[in-house]
Amino acid sequence: MENNWLERFRAEYKPLLKDKYDEFEYGLACPKSKHIRIQSSRNIDYLKELESICSLEKLKEYDNVYKAAKNSENIVNSISFQTGGIYIMNPSSVAPASILMSYMEENPVMLDVSSAPGGKTCALSDMSNRKGVIVANEISASRLKSLHFNLEKYGAYNVKTVSMDGRLLPNIFENSFDGILLDAPCSNENKIFRNKTVQAEWNKELVARMANLQRQLIKSAFLCLKEGGVLVYSTCTLSLEENEYVIKYLLDEFDNAELLPSGVDYGRGISGINHIDENVARIMPDTDKIDGFFAAAVRKKGTLIPYNFINSKLKEKEKDFFKKYYPAFSHNHISISEYDRRGYIETAPEIFKKVRFKRRGLNIYKDTGKLFEPSCQSVWQWGSFVEDNMKYDISAELAENFLKGFDISCNDNYNNELLFFNNIPVGYAKKVDSRLKNKLDRYFLYGKNIEW
Repeated sequence: MENNWLERFRAEYKPLLKDKYDEFEYGLACPKSKHIRIQSSRNIDYLKELESICSLEKLKEYDNVYKAAKNSENIVNSISFQTGGIYIMNPSSVAPASILMSYMEENPVMLDVSSAPGGKTCALSDMSNRKGVIVANEISASRLKSLHFNLEKYGAYNVKTVSMDGRLLPNIFENSFDGILLDAPCSNENKIFRNKTVQAEWNKELVARMANLQRQLIKSAFLCLKEGGVLVYSTCTLSLEENEYVIKYLLDEFDNAELLPSGVDYGRGISGINHIDENVARIMPDTDKIDGFFAAAVRKKGTLIPYNFINSKLKEKEKDFFKKYYPAFSHNHISISEYDRRGYIETAPEIFKKVRFKRRGLNIYKDTGKLFEPSCQSVWQWGSFVEDNMKYDISAELAENFLKGFDISCNDNYNNELLFFNNIPVGYAKKVDSRLKNKLDRYFLYGKNIEW
């Protein structure tokens, strides 16, 4: 049976967009530029390396998002990418996290309802400067693996994960969060001209099913908000049913739901419902030449009462670890737990004590009995705190070999310092005779295929 998706798609959107439809279709069909987001909380200069391998154009909307033009395919081989300094993501995916953070105070407690593969979760963690707590939920076990990989690679130690149906989250987290991001499952109309699977699956029945699921998810997410908290709803689809009408449903369902301005410099809604259209953000592919997107912010009326965080209580050996390797790191509101001789740092362990999380925090060291060996991911995250006398500079070739899991050569001056390439932290190695024994967690070698 012939799949006449294009005919049906045009029949749906031409009456809505009228004379703007042709530009709209062209925008959907044309190839999209590659963009990167630099992790600003690390305070590492990744641009020097990146600009040497590809052409970058800074976006005016965001301080740390760049369009990668010529030779952008080389980005994935960069030291910056392999050590979690940059995340490849479209600006339209940055927007929902940016909108939510614009409404957050210091040390926010947030929920990401549908997290994998982790781009928006990592962005929230970075934008919050690893402060507060983020609960990241992912129902799919396979996608949860990719989420965990990215949280570890990108150093998101203020994130804890759960795996459950988003519609059931109020059973555990009702009235719990200052901020919630719901990047909802959708019909993916944004990709329909570039993805044969989306073409094969798209129809009005799919849109209706997704809209029904989205209404259930947004209701559950709203119930998880504290009074005064803010929910950002977003999709990467285009239909009214999955976007403006979902927001209308929420506003009709709850008297204490208040629509807020999105605050981003993009297009507005197209539903004809003025109070909704004026406040939501629609990124249309024909006007912005980036991926189409929708985002809206809703507050639960009331006064927000922030959580009271408990100050850190670290053991002397843990304090000595930070003093030796990362002396300028401020460790308020953190805790370190040990499992299988490995130390994991997390924020605010006193919050949600009864919840059985799938993952908590970041692996920062291995306890050898005599000393704590820093994990490579801790070096990536806190490299800006390493003092010069603890740095050992290596070439690009040696850095690349190290990140492939190989031992590398060294000279007689090496004294177990941390490895750097052009001030980019590369990792930790242990000197054995005339070579440096690679201490990169094998997880980062075997897990690359689950990153996306």
